[in-house]
Amino acid sequence: MENKHHEWQKQLVKCIRCGTCRSVCPVFQAADNENTTARGKVKLLEAVSEGKLELTPALQARMSKCLLCKACVPGCPSGVRTDELFLSARRVLADKNGLPLAKKLAFTGLAYRKLFDLGLKMGSVFQGIVFKDAPNGRGKVARLAMPSAGLSQRRIIPPLADTPLRTRLPEVSRVASPTARVAFYTGCMLNYIYPEAGEAIVRILKAHNVEVVIPAKQSCCGTPAFTSGDYRIGRYLAEENVKLLAAGNYDAIITGCASCGAALKHEYGTIIEDPAVKQSWENLAGKVKDITQFVVDRGIKQDLREVRAKITYHDPCHLVRGMGISQEPRQLLRAIPGVEYAEMKDAAKCCGAGGTFSLAYYDLSRTINDWKLDNAEKTGASILATGCSACLMHITDGLAQRSSNMKVLHTAEIIARAYGLD
Repeated sequence: MENKHHEWQKQLVKCIRCGTCRSVCPVFQAADNENTTARGKVKLLEAVSEGKLELTPALQARMSKCLLCKACVPGCPSGVRTDELFLSARRVLADKNGLPLAKKLAFTGLAYRKLFDLGLKMGSVFQGIVFKDAPNGRGKVARLAMPSAGLSQRRIIPPLADTPLRTRLPEVSRVASPTARVAFYTGCMLNYIYPEAGEAIVRILKAHNVEVVIPAKQSCCGTPAFTSGDYRIGRYLAEENVKLLAAGNYDAIITGCASCGAALKHEYGTIIEDPAVKQSWENLAGKVKDITQFVVDRGIKQDLREVRAKITYHDPCHLVRGMGISQEPRQLLRAIPGVEYAEMKDAAKCCGAGGTFSLAYYDLSRTINDWKLDNAEKTGASILATGCSACLMHITDGLAQRSSNMKVLHTAEIIARAYGLD
């Protein structure tokens, strides 16, 4: 624990209490409580390091009330790495106090890949027992409230796919004269919930004469576990994925989910401890590319089909700040004939999903999401594009709650349509 205090001090001493983080923190803006800001959390951790505050469950709850959207990081004039600091604090607190039973069970399940896969496949068959169709037809709602799982009877969630992506597609999708060979890291949500977006990504890659390998033994990226403080499971999943992907000798690792991409490209560096695996990750990280970045790097096709729609775009936090991808999706959307692109206000502001944050603090996440939807609807767009499955799910729920006709699509689905691949 003393070592952790020493690590924290490197960041804590930088904070000058300027309060700049207040102006960009969506949780503070929604809750209007100082302890939800980065500055407030830094003060709490200082008290811990000085022996004035214990690692209590109450402190753990306060540290969890953060979207990890990274908005406070680039705006901090002192360069405090609040994202890394708060992840470290969550780890220490989870080690001390444990995690809720529902999280423990869920994260343990992630470590057993075959069992996890079987469970979700069976879940798609029997989901009708627990969920029913939402009145507006945009997803499902729980038949009974399940607070421990973060599900009320009004929250709309997408159904599990009848057939997961990795079952729909072959492990290797070949092309006649391949110019590159890539691994497609699907992650969990593209595989089990949004397989159509995953299929669009594979079709786009093949249209660029790229051979696509979908490694069958890939595991969850581990983000839900390590962001909650469970580094044991998070590290195990990270190391398993790195060993699998490093063995493939790929030209690139393609992701279609912002959180998966940020984990593979950056966050694994703070999780992995095994020196050999860490070296493999360092060799691999530079190959991780979001699908929009890969397509722009390869060159946007010139013979695009017309798509008549007014489209706006939401920047996922882990894509814009986690992977540094902002212009590429916009370049692709603007290049499509017939598309009227409309930039929304605060497009890079968090939508309020934050992974498990929206499960624990649903009403708060809805307030933050409503600001996003207000800005999106003001553009007059009929389609909102984004590159994160969690954002897609959360924004769809918000639009359904307000009976909006706006559709939410993964950016790859729109690109595939323009490529004539839908």
